[in-house]
Amino acid sequence: MVKEKKRADKKGDKLACSPSSLSDYTEFSKQDGNAARQDMSPGAVPPLDMQLKEPGLTECKNDNLQNEDTTQYEEPVLTKLLVESYEGEKVRGLYEGEGFAIFQGGCTYHGAFSEGLMHGRGTYVWADGLKYEGDFVKNVAVNHGVYTWPDGSTYEGEVVNGLRHGFGMFKCSTQPVSYVGHWCHGKRHGKGSIYYNQEGTSWYEGDWVHNVKKGWGIRCYKSGNIYEGQWGNNMRHGEGRMRWLTANEEFTGQWENGVQNGFGTHTWFLKRIPYSQYPLRNEYVGEFVNGYRHGRGKFYYASGAMYEGEWVANKKHGMGQLTFKNGRVYDGPFSDDHIAEFPNLEGELMSHLDTAPESALRSQDCRPSVSAEITRKLDGSESNSMLGSSIELDLSLLLKMYPERDQSEEKKQVEYAILRNITELRRIYSFYSSLGCDHSLDNTFQMTKLHFWRFLKDCKFHHHKITLADMDRVLSANKDIPVEEIHSPFTTILLRTFLNYLLQLAYHIHHKEYQDRSPSLFLCFTKLMNENIRPNACRVKGNLFCEAHRTLYSMNYVDKCWEIYTVYCRPNAAPPHELTMDMRHFLWMLKSFKMINKELTASKFVEVIAEDNPFMHDGTDSNFKLELVFLEFFEALLSFALISVTNQSTEFYVNFPNDALSGNKAGSTYTMINQNRSPSALRSQESEVQYGSTKSSSSKLGVLLDVSKIRKSEPKIKKSLSDGKTSKMNFKSPGKELTFLLSQNEKKEKSEDEQKEKFNTWVSNMYIFFVDILFQAYKHEETLKEKVKENRLHNEAMALQRKMENEELEARLNSLREEETKRQDYEVSITVIKEPVDATSLNFTPSPLKDDTVVSQSSKSTANKKKKK
Repeated sequence: MVKEKKRADKKGDKLACSPSSLSDYTEFSKQDGNAARQDMSPGAVPPLDMQLKEPGLTECKNDNLQNEDTTQYEEPVLTKLLVESYEGEKVRGLYEGEGFAIFQGGCTYHGAFSEGLMHGRGTYVWADGLKYEGDFVKNVAVNHGVYTWPDGSTYEGEVVNGLRHGFGMFKCSTQPVSYVGHWCHGKRHGKGSIYYNQEGTSWYEGDWVHNVKKGWGIRCYKSGNIYEGQWGNNMRHGEGRMRWLTANEEFTGQWENGVQNGFGTHTWFLKRIPYSQYPLRNEYVGEFVNGYRHGRGKFYYASGAMYEGEWVANKKHGMGQLTFKNGRVYDGPFSDDHIAEFPNLEGELMSHLDTAPESALRSQDCRPSVSAEITRKLDGSESNSMLGSSIELDLSLLLKMYPERDQSEEKKQVEYAILRNITELRRIYSFYSSLGCDHSLDNTFQMTKLHFWRFLKDCKFHHHKITLADMDRVLSANKDIPVEEIHSPFTTILLRTFLNYLLQLAYHIHHKEYQDRSPSLFLCFTKLMNENIRPNACRVKGNLFCEAHRTLYSMNYVDKCWEIYTVYCRPNAAPPHELTMDMRHFLWMLKSFKMINKELTASKFVEVIAEDNPFMHDGTDSNFKLELVFLEFFEALLSFALISVTNQSTEFYVNFPNDALSGNKAGSTYTMINQNRSPSALRSQESEVQYGSTKSSSSKLGVLLDVSKIRKSEPKIKKSLSDGKTSKMNFKSPGKELTFLLSQNEKKEKSEDEQKEKFNTWVSNMYIFFVDILFQAYKHEETLKEKVKENRLHNEAMALQRKMENEELEARLNSLREEETKRQDYEVSITVIKEPVDATSLNFTPSPLKDDTVVSQSSKSTANKKKKK
């Protein structure tokens, strides 16, 4: 008899209410994910160009509130009920084969029976309308099946013991919600994706734990906003990144219960025209508490200003340092987002303020006006510079080289020179800053030391008998720059810093030539512009930035190569004793890696380095003490890759997935080029390119499909043209034009195929050289060094242990010797003070020690002499 098993407390329960009420999903109360978004107030400007404010948790009311989780429909288990009627086959009184049974309570089953039990394919319908179609094994729904609820909602997938378990898909009929993924005991558990609307624009994909979002996942909201990171209890919790595409904002960092809490980076992207005077974006890097900037943090303003210090509830409050856009610095207390104490600027300030009683300046009534005046003085609003308030050159060190009477004229003339060339210099700065960058959401590019080195080499600064490493030392002299950052390729350079560097290098290169002429600094800079910068700038040489696609791919290896570079650098002999690499160290490194071979010989090595360096090799002698910065090191490795990797080794990698190598790494490439102040900012920028590269890769795929369609259709076109000779005769000109166009398209496609094949070969060469040769050799060397170090430590430990054992043994021997000596001395003393004894008694005394034999013999002889007498 067929029996059913059912929980008593769930009789007739066709579906359970959704547990995801709005209170359960506080951060999902809006479909654009705008919870805890940092809003920007465009109107407030004091004391900086852009004042940013955050109201905390902001609610977006554009989207209708809806229940996000309506998928927890429960499947009732079979109950213990008797069969009221049965129609079908029987064997020995038991149901067998196809049959139809009606159970007490109104449930029915139609399908296969075996030995009186539901076994095989069948359909079970509960009295309330819930239906299961699928496999049964001895009255238990297992394997694969389909649940259909009375409202039309369905589940299709794996079933274990009557519950959804394994992989399956659920579709809700009352709301446009569907889930595809893994289940465990009737609940979403494991990896899965849930879609909240028909268009598929609102979804979550990631980890589930018993119907709860927990682990790692991506949430895309209807508005286009995206969160990617860790989840806990259906809320953003842990490390994650939120992108508000509607507001052009992004946060990367720690989340707690749906709001920013901990360390993070919040970025405001600003749309700009090309060559904007403010090539930055507003960005905060620091601590958050309950969605507010709270604790220690840095705020980078789009104008180039920067605040670093303490924050309280989104306001600067406490001790901090404010660097204005012109480079001036205020260091002191802040209160309620304003400077609390005014800096001592009487000497400069009184020349701009009307004379007034000192008490009036100190009075509370005049305090705001004085504060505004000091702020204008600090941020350069009242600067007398020819360049305006946005750029203020730091000429203090250079002007000290001239007599005091000439300093004002020198400053004035050099500012004129900068102003005359500022448009071209901005264009050059923007050009080199964008090298290697795929795209930018806000048209923002920032120059790094890597870009600056390329600019110096393109403009042939190093042809003036000064290396790039020497230039780095000149630019960092008398400045508070950490030693490890003097030659760092990731150091960011603002426009004003770029201009200051050019003036410093112009003075260093040409000051001896114009030391007797005035204005000297003006003449030095003018000659540098006319002879080096104008003729050569923006004409990129070298093999790193020469081609965009190759640059994007090459930059994937920058991180690891920088690690190798720093490991094999040596401290410079002269102060500040920073780590540098010269030619000899580079060659020794390659030799230790066993990369100097018949393809890459020592002469080839010298030839590659000397290609863009006139002082490396003069035809007979080579200067192996020449220092190399990281750009020269990395570009040399790129050249070595083309020399070392032969065609035979490349053939092995012909079928390597080049798209994966060339496309999916664009994000990290952009990050390497535009490395900012924090890892969070890096991840933020990397994400931009990854999303962009996804779109670009899909568009590339579409192009490839179109090309393949064209190729397939070419024979048909040719055939139709060959068949239709009469039409060609009647319409000669169109036919000729069509044939010409087809031949042109064929040539174009052929050239594109050749370029693609050439690029794929280059990618394979780079991959083989860096991944299979260089990085493996470096790993092997580091492993050997670790083993040598371990062996050395082991030998030292063993030597120390042997020394301790020897010392302990020596100490024991010394103690034994001392005891033996004491015992011998004691016995000798006893022998000396004993009375003389008879000879007869000597026969019964035990034999003395060898040391006492002389004493006993002497005593015996004296006794015999007495008897004779």
